[in-house]
Amino acid sequence: MKQKVRGVGVGTISLIMIFSVLCLTIFAMLTLSTSNAEKALSDRTSSFVKGYYEADSQATKVMARIFEASINGSFPESVYGVDISYEEADGATIASYSCEVNDVQDLLVKLRLEASGNTILEWKTGYSREWQFNDSLNLLDPDMLGFFE
Repeated sequence: MKQKVRGVGVGTISLIMIFSVLCLTIFAMLTLSTSNAEKALSDRTSSFVKGYYEADSQATKVMARIFEASINGSFPESVYGVDISYEEADGATIASYSCEVNDVQDLLVKLRLEASGNTILEWKTGYSREWQFNDSLNLLDPDMLGFFE
């Protein structure tokens, strides 16, 4: 009587190898996709930070010129190509201007100019254009309606 040898056959090993290679390929593709997304995010972040610090530097230079001019009692309408608006409030002059960070954000600055001393009221980023809400869902192209008739 011949005894049957139990073990793993060649077919089972081949299936495990194919499954392993398939899993490794999928993981490699997911890793590549994630790294591309991370690079795009870091590029956008880098662009924003660079734009912010350029705007911050320009706003600081404009502020220094405004403070310097306010000592002499004059208020310039424009400094380094940045338009400045003034208004009176509570016996002080409020200077407002903005410096562009990127195509959708500006650095907004408000300064309080007084004889006793100048102060910064606002130094923040804000959107430079109105946000447009869009809740439409284009589920079916109207031009395709003729195709179904």
